[in-house]
Amino acid sequence: MRLLLAIALLGAVFAQDAWKAVNVDRTIDATSQIVKISTLYSFENTGTGPQSKVLIALSKEEAAGLSHITAGIDGAKGKLKIVEKPVEKDLTFYEVDLRTPVAKGDKIALRINLRVTQVLEPLPAKIAQADSQFVVLHTTAYVPSRYETVTQKTTVRTTQGGKLLSATTVAPSKQETERVVYGPYANIPAFESKPIKVHYENNSPFVVATVVERFIEVSHWGNIAVEEYIELVHKGAALDGPFSRIDYQMDRRGRRQPAFQSFTTVLPAQAKDIYYRDEIGNISTSAVRIRADSVDVEIRPRFPLFGGWKTSYIIGYNLPSEEYLYTKGNQYALKTKLFDHVFGDVVVEKLRTKVLLPEHVRRVKVTTPYVVDRRPDELKPTYLDTTGRLVVVLEKSNVVSDHSQFFTVTYEFNYMDMLREPLLAAAFFFSLFFVIIIYARFDFTISSDPNKDAEERSQLSIEKLSKSVDSKQAAYDSLIDAAQQYKSTKNESDLQEAKKEFNEARNEANAKLTEKIAELRTGAGNAAAEKASELLKYDKTTFDAVDSYLKAVERSTTKTAGPEEQQFANKVKDARSRADNVLASL
Repeated sequence: MRLLLAIALLGAVFAQDAWKAVNVDRTIDATSQIVKISTLYSFENTGTGPQSKVLIALSKEEAAGLSHITAGIDGAKGKLKIVEKPVEKDLTFYEVDLRTPVAKGDKIALRINLRVTQVLEPLPAKIAQADSQFVVLHTTAYVPSRYETVTQKTTVRTTQGGKLLSATTVAPSKQETERVVYGPYANIPAFESKPIKVHYENNSPFVVATVVERFIEVSHWGNIAVEEYIELVHKGAALDGPFSRIDYQMDRRGRRQPAFQSFTTVLPAQAKDIYYRDEIGNISTSAVRIRADSVDVEIRPRFPLFGGWKTSYIIGYNLPSEEYLYTKGNQYALKTKLFDHVFGDVVVEKLRTKVLLPEHVRRVKVTTPYVVDRRPDELKPTYLDTTGRLVVVLEKSNVVSDHSQFFTVTYEFNYMDMLREPLLAAAFFFSLFFVIIIYARFDFTISSDPNKDAEERSQLSIEKLSKSVDSKQAAYDSLIDAAQQYKSTKNESDLQEAKKEFNEARNEANAKLTEKIAELRTGAGNAAAEKASELLKYDKTTFDAVDSYLKAVERSTTKTAGPEEQQFANKVKDARSRADNVLASL
């Protein structure tokens, strides 16, 4: 067993040494805060058989600030798989899978692209407002390699129009306009290193987004809401001394000042309802430009950012879900970017992307184009939720614009769950109105209210007064009918009987009126009782005319109604009208 392990390890060592770097051409672009390194390797298989993997080496400076790395066959489309390997002799190695094995004696050309951040050191560390910013780049003249290199060359590009203060000399090397060329060097052994330092002018603002919190809220009702909270810090040479707004506006360097004046954020073409604000409120110094394939938001902070200064803001917008949310049955897939293009050459120290999914989703999976840290899921309760909505949390450090790529979140969701919120809203309002109706219709008081009880008794007494008045009115109407009947029959006994019944009914009604007026005096007071007493006064005037009315009827020789009936009827009607007015006033 030990023998087999030793043979396997020995084979691995031979496989690593089976390559020779025939030619290496490296270009280091240090014109911004991000150092962009593009290296073209020409490898030759010098082993005993076909090889499908090759190791790429990075210096400790490159590895410390490495943000993004890609590998591909020069002139071909597609990217190759890269796997990080252990450090050896201060070099970090990445194994590139070539997909197709390279035969013995054949060559292959690989293009390796690196994005290295926060490796440029401002020198001096503090500058005045009118000064330019100078930085130092630490790198190596020799391209780090695990293999022997036949020939190689390194080109360091500096800022256009900027001053080059100094550069380490490693012969052969030469300084040209806006660049320093090292090499070509021949027959460089493996692991050989020649540190160099380039000190040059770089006025591009070293603005770093220390925090970017991106919040994506998914709604199955047709909208995706996106909001980003961003904190910016200028990590270039710190401003030494006071800031003068006048000197800033009169500076002839314009945009070549080492200050962050404005920038353009690129949003998706479907973005709408865009807003941009900070702690104070909406920032009006911004503009939105619609492009064919994007929406550009030109942002100008409230003040320019000099070295050591910082600011924060919030930007948000809405997207139509049909452009980014795909469905098949109960399966859903959200495809969007981990973060937007904040500005050119942005560096994000800490990116946190949160995806708020609908309530009751299941079997959530996340697929990303590169490695990210998925934190524990969270629950966020929103309106009309019962258990809260699932929040997927993704984090990544040291992010650049190359990381602005699409990722996919897949999940299952029952379509019928969309009806829960409308039904909950309907049930809530139904219950609310039902409770209001019950509360308004019923009396839930435990103890009685004396004032309310007195009012109810008074109202009952008034209703009884009204009934007594109605009863007396009916007696008068019956008497008039009997008088008219007497004119036709001349039956004396019927008339006297009707008069007797009238007197009895009237006396009974007046007795009840007197009783109810006394009750009203107890419940509602003397004023109401005195007012109700007028009902008896108006009736007395009418009753005094009964005898005269009956004598006129007995003397009448006609069988039809005469003027005496009309006069008496008017008196009865007038008495009833006054009685109704009294009752209404009570």
